[in-house]
Amino acid sequence: MNLTSPPVPRHLLPVQTSRLRERPGALMSVVATTTLGACAASDKQPNRLPAHGPTASQPTALLPPGKEVSTRVGYLAVRDTGTTGTSGEVIVLWPSILADHRIYRAPIEAWQGRHRLVVIDGPGHGNSGAAPAPFTMAQCGQALGEVLDALGIAQPVVVVGTSWGGLVAGEFALDKPQRTRAVVMLNAPVFTAPEGPSFGDRFVAWGARWIHGTGLYRDGVARAFFLPATRARGGPLLEDFHQHLREVDGAALARSVRSVLIERDPLAPRMSAIAAPTLFMAGRYDAIYPLESLRAAASALPKGRFEVLDTAHISVVDAPEQTTALINGFLASLPAAPR
Repeated sequence: MNLTSPPVPRHLLPVQTSRLRERPGALMSVVATTTLGACAASDKQPNRLPAHGPTASQPTALLPPGKEVSTRVGYLAVRDTGTTGTSGEVIVLWPSILADHRIYRAPIEAWQGRHRLVVIDGPGHGNSGAAPAPFTMAQCGQALGEVLDALGIAQPVVVVGTSWGGLVAGEFALDKPQRTRAVVMLNAPVFTAPEGPSFGDRFVAWGARWIHGTGLYRDGVARAFFLPATRARGGPLLEDFHQHLREVDGAALARSVRSVLIERDPLAPRMSAIAAPTLFMAGRYDAIYPLESLRAAASALPKGRFEVLDTAHISVVDAPEQTTALINGFLASLPAAPR
């Protein structure tokens, strides 16, 4: 072990590993705990992604340069295509924790020129700045509204969110129903455990601060997020995922991860108040959030549609074309918007 590595907090010591049997989400913990000491020995990496420049694998050939928008959760990097097709929607995309907007490569490619895309990196992720303080999911939803205000977008929008982003989409729909045309919640963790944050959640938050750039941490998160076939296939989406974790600022990342994983309030008890049409997708092989729990939560949606994909936690990476096709079908089913 690198002698300069940070100490493991007491709440992460192995004596608590009996809790791993309590929740399927402990998969990440199993991987990470066995390699904790070795992780700190990895090579150091830069702390921030390039301010606005694309990488070779980034779908920014289809997106304009990011602009910084000041919000209550910090400066957010926003890419706005600024135009729609003749019957296009305004679609806002917010990604998962531990990932940036590049997980949406497939829908961005499919929707470019058809819809106006507003693509956001969450605070502490991608090109966005650090959140000034811990935040709630409701504040993220309010920040999304502040982005729309800054861009001069008044018409109702479709909000697409993965995991964390799904929670943001739900909170926005609750807070601003008149500005919400529809919601797409992908693999959204709408409930919290009654016993509190798991060992795995606490490890992930700790690791985001200290060892996010190491191969062992990145691989542990990838095992929890993606199917084995996706990891074996590799390609640009996996390259983007690993590059993001290597280069993002650890302190900023950890603040956001802690706010989402450790400190969030559950959305499930309030989902019956989401008035907008909502597509809720879940992964059949999601080891973090069990399928049947998500199905039960989604049944409360007044205008909900529930779909199951043969994916793990990040469906838009495991099955990008199928995910995009299901969203397209959902969009086509929406009533015509007033023009």
